[in-house]
Amino acid sequence: MSTNATTSASPAAPAAGTRPAGLSHRLGLWFAHAYVLGMCATIGGAYVFQFGLWEYPCPMCLLQRMFMLLSALGPAMIIARSRKGAVTTGEFASGWGIAIVSALVGGTVSGAQVLMHIAPGDPGYAGALFGLHLYTWAAITFFLAALAAGVTLVLADRAAPLDAAAGSPALRRAAALTLAVLALFAVSNFVACFFLQGFHWQMPGDPTGYRFFTDLF
Repeated sequence: MSTNATTSASPAAPAAGTRPAGLSHRLGLWFAHAYVLGMCATIGGAYVFQFGLWEYPCPMCLLQRMFMLLSALGPAMIIARSRKGAVTTGEFASGWGIAIVSALVGGTVSGAQVLMHIAPGDPGYAGALFGLHLYTWAAITFFLAALAAGVTLVLADRAAPLDAAAGSPALRRAAALTLAVLALFAVSNFVACFFLQGFHWQMPGDPTGYRFFTDLF
């Protein structure tokens, strides 16, 4: 009888595979938000050149934007999963793995474009920011993104957002906003690509306008 009383008085054991989330887990999920928004901000900077300075992106530039969106998709999957409940360490690691692979491939594309214009006297493609062209900034961004995602992956056991972090009201509100921002940039990038290419199978290597409108009018 005493044994039963002791058993009933003891706290319930946590479910298998879960544990209370501490500060490190909440920070891990907040960092996923920062990563997604950082990638979107980078694309937003490219939009300033495209729509503010009328510098049309080349196909390689657009490809780099797509890999930025793909890299942001990994952490976005973690954020979306956290809205439904617990996120396992495996799901957390898979999301950041997608971020790393996409950043490495995107960095290869931007690195190839850097090498294309590395010859002395080559003015490079389009404008520059602080003396560096956008594809150079993209290469730097991909490198830093892969590094940050790799460190987060190493710390997955400590940073994985589990029950308590996933249930945070602030994180739930932030999740809706972050996912909406990513969706906005994904759709806007698709629309921009369509207007640049129009109904043609290929986009010119040095576009001078939006072919959809030039063909229409």
